[in-house]
Amino acid sequence: MKFSELTAEQWEEWGPYLDTCILPVTGLTGLESPVEAAERLERLRDWLDGVEIPFHGRTVTYPAYHFAGGSEPQPEDIALLDKVCGRLREQGFSYIIIVSHAIRLRQGQVSQADAVFTPAELGTENANTVKELMKDKIQKMWYASQFEEQL
Repeated sequence: MKFSELTAEQWEEWGPYLDTCILPVTGLTGLESPVEAAERLERLRDWLDGVEIPFHGRTVTYPAYHFAGGSEPQPEDIALLDKVCGRLREQGFSYIIIVSHAIRLRQGQVSQADAVFTPAELGTENANTVKELMKDKIQKMWYASQFEEQL
């Protein structure tokens, strides 16, 4: 579910079930033409379909973080993403997932993110393969968390 689809009343009621925040990262530098920026957003949208559609009702997709220094994230970009993820967690989200088609970010680089899905992390850019990998990894993350809570 997208952030803009929720009313205050729905958030109040459904908040406990919407425990996973998706943070899209476009990775624009400002040097892209409008056409290039649109293409990048379209590729990111295709990837987001892999988590928004199968997990509708449990995830909330926030607005994209657009300017992240290009494909190689700089320390200041990582620090800012970490801060944003921490703030999202303060809003009540149990899980924070970063999705980006453009940046070379790896699991663990953003300490406040529970999962990072990028070509560098997944080893592919194929949208169909990415969707399956993301779906599988998110389900495993949720399952592992439930198991840990029971111990």
